[in-house]
Amino acid sequence: MITVRKTNIGWRLLLLLALAATPSVYAAESAGRVVGEAYDLKSDELLYREFYCANGNPDEMEVIYRNEAGGLMARKLLDYGSGATTPSFVQQNLYSSEIIEVELQAGKVSMTVLDASNSEPKKTSSTQTDGKLPVVIDAGFDEFVRKHWDSLVAGEKKRFLFPFAERDSLVELRIKPAGCNYPTETDQCFKLELSNWFVRLLVNPIELGYDPELRRLTRYRGLSNIGDGKGNGLVVDIRYDYQDVPTQACNMSDQGRVGFSAPAGSDKS
Repeated sequence: MITVRKTNIGWRLLLLLALAATPSVYAAESAGRVVGEAYDLKSDELLYREFYCANGNPDEMEVIYRNEAGGLMARKLLDYGSGATTPSFVQQNLYSSEIIEVELQAGKVSMTVLDASNSEPKKTSSTQTDGKLPVVIDAGFDEFVRKHWDSLVAGEKKRFLFPFAERDSLVELRIKPAGCNYPTETDQCFKLELSNWFVRLLVNPIELGYDPELRRLTRYRGLSNIGDGKGNGLVVDIRYDYQDVPTQACNMSDQGRVGFSAPAGSDKS
């Protein structure tokens, strides 16, 4: 279980870990075939559902977050044009009016946090990669696991860099095999945590469960990237089901399409 210490850095790093583990478009073979149900880790109450939706572009996937009554909570657009493990993304949280954007271009990772009602960024940073460790962005982590599956299952730890705007830098994370903390006869579990031993004292790891035959994510246990509307994170147990997503779940006719904004000083339209 995740515990949050009363430090801003600890909370921000928890959010960093939460963003790192979601199924990729490659895990589902095609977008539109993954549904995740998020339950409260303590009470087992259903909190929301995640729907992974096709939008007509083979390099993109939209994730629609809806509460238990079907109301829209958040949405995210993933763009794999920059690579299977480094998708750019923009996430709009309707409960907080916050928009988060992360993008990799020409070896530079940029991350921006905006208020939907204000065009001026609340926080923005850009960091050049150094090539010593691979960079992984958001759902690209899922592809990273499959790429290194055999060595991970054999007991190796794998390290990678993940963008963290609060420190204006790339933060080193690591993943390693671990026993599952939920009832299962088949799943292969992994532990995702920060590499720095001191910072690890601030946060507990996230637990990931995989189907070992199909090598796809079945379980996520830890802090969610979706909040409760009061600025507090939700600690969840997400159970993934690989099925056809209901058409109505992806219907965004009442909302504008998510897209990337132009960085300051660029000519990007």
